[in-house]
Formats: sequence, structure tokens, C-alpha cells
Amino acid sequence: MFKKIILSGAITALMFTTPVAAQEVTVTGMGVDKDGAIRDATRLAVEQVVGTFIDSRTLMEDLLIQLDEVYKKSQGYVKRIQILNESRLNNSAYRVTAKIDVDTEPNSKLIDEITMLMRLNDPRIAVVVFDAEQAARNESAESVLIDKLLSMNFSHVLHPDQVIRQSDAELLNNIVSGEKGLFTGNKDNAADYLVVGKCSRISNPVRVPDYHSAEMLDSSLVNVRSSFKVDIIKYDTGEYIGTFAAEGKGLGNSNESARKTADNAALNVAAEKLGDTFKRFSAKTSNGLSFTVTADSADKLDQILDALRSLGSIDNIQLREQTGDKVVLSIETANRPHEVVALLRSHTKLGVFVESMTASGCKLRIA
Repeated sequence: MFKKIILSGAITALMFTTPVAAQEVTVTGMGVDKDGAIRDATRLAVEQVVGTFIDSRTLMEDLLIQLDEVYKKSQGYVKRIQILNESRLNNSAYRVTAKIDVDTEPNSKLIDEITMLMRLNDPRIAVVVFDAEQAARNESAESVLIDKLLSMNFSHVLHPDQVIRQSDAELLNNIVSGEKGLFTGNKDNAADYLVVGKCSRISNPVRVPDYHSAEMLDSSLVNVRSSFKVDIIKYDTGEYIGTFAAEGKGLGNSNESARKTADNAALNVAAEKLGDTFKRFSAKTSNGLSFTVTADSADKLDQILDALRSLGSIDNIQLREQTGDKVVLSIETANRPHEVVALLRSHTKLGVFVESMTASGCKLRIA
């Protein structure tokens, strides 16, 4: 069915690039002493960086618990801590603002931990690559990308025929033609993510000087440049979570040999970028967050509630439970938990201590 698909247009240019050695973030931590405040700041920095890499909406509940265990080891994931400001607020609260470099090398401990969580969650990934010259699928290219994902221990990497139905042909044509708005997803999906690639090439004869004249003559060599452009799509919603491109060059005595060399070079780059993209998801944290707030007086609880209500980015604050000095709140916000904590600290003079934090909320103690 794919041989009839017309390949045209272009996919949006490179969005994912080679990662830098570290991500620098500025955070404010609170503690009973300076060391405790630095530990709190370090955890917030790591949580903030992880929140930009991993799609917590796709993690199962038990994996969110394991993610919290990752946060407990935050100090082992940083390369540098620079104290910008420190102060003692009262007898029981110390505040530190620091610039922290979180190690995000592809083979760093933190990225390995994140990759492990994704492997355990094991999303179902379908890979399909189209060849612009032949107007058909490029199954050899599909095999290279599939092998890369399997080498990362993703066990549910699916052959396109297992996932893509006849009714999807028009949608896939829209994808490779760059008409992203026309793809709305398929809720009856057999895959979680769809990897769609498009391969195109430019061939030119190699020209050499003719020493008997001033002209340039075609030689027996052919120069080919191959380009692979890849979209990664969340299959049930049509959300594009990654787009990248890879190129390779080949020189040979025939167009076929040069094309093979160029394709292999481009595919090696594409496979590495695909693996890196699945390591480094860029996604938003779920809008529904749960906060457990403990304070030693009702007045302090009221102050925290007033501070939350004053934040323009917080919606639909609901009191779920109240027992003595503890309240459980649910809020709707586009912010991540560490961002809500930072906002609270900037809107109240109370000490806001983080006892634990996950991607879906945190437990706070107010002093």
C-alpha cells in the first residue's frame, strides 16, 4: 500500500541537537542549615532538568516512585555548584540561591537512570521510512533504526505492518509532506510512538580538469549526498515530540555504490540522533498536581493558600483533605512542582521546605 504514497515537501528542520555536557540552572533551596539548603537546591535543580527530558505522563505509577529515588541521589548528578546568595531567615530556616550544572552527557549517570526508566516503561515504537526516489518504503533503513532502538533494550519495537493500517496511508503521506496539522492521531493505536523517516538524495558526477584543454570533464566517479529527515510522533494524539535531520556523503565508481555509502553514513547519524531523542524527551509535566502541606499553625496554612491563590499560573485549587496541621491540595497548573515551590518561596516570607518531590507533586513543610 505504501508504493502509491506520493512523497513531497519537506519536514521542519532540525530541532534536536547534540547535547551539551551540562545544563546550568539557577535555583533556591531551603534547609535548617546551609548544607540542608544546598541539598534542597541540588534536588530542585536535578528535578528541573529531568522534567525537560522525560515525559512523566507516560510513566507508570511505580516508575514515578523510582524517579523519586533518582532525585534522592541528586548530588551525584551535578558537576558544579556556585553559591550566588545565602541568608538565614530565622532560627529554623536557611536559604541558598545557587547556580548548578547538572551533568547531561549522554552516558552520564543521570541520563543512564532516565534511560533505564524509559526502558522499564517500554513504550511501543513503530518505525517506517520512505524513499523519495522509489516512492516506497526503505526497509533497510527501517532495520537500521529498529536495531538501534533494540540495542537500547526497547523490547516493543514494531514492524510497520504490525501497526499501520490501510486507513493510515493518507495520514502518513501528510506527515512526510510536512502537513503536520492534518495528523490527529489514532486512539485505537497499537503503538505509543511512530517514527517516520524520509530519505532523499542528490547525485553529481565528479568533474576533473582536462590537461589538454581548459575544460572540466566528467570522471567515472559519482558523488552522492543522502539526507534522512525524521519525525517522532505520539501516536494517539498526533503530538510531534521530535524532528531531526541527518546527512551523509558517498563517493563511488557507480551511482549505486556511492548511494550505498552515503545512505550508510546518514543512517549512522540518524540512528544516534534517534537514540538520543528517546533518551531526552522534551515534554510537559501533567497539569494535575497534588501538594501535601504541613505547618505548625492554621495561620501559616492560610498564608500558603493565599500565596497559591495569588499566583496567576495556578488554577482550580481544591482542598482534598485536612487533618490537624496537614492539608492535601490539588491544583491545575502548567508549572512543574519545583516551579510551584519557587513561586511560593517568592510570594511568602515563610520557610517552605521540600520533604519529597515527584513529577506529580510534592510534600511541603512550612516553618
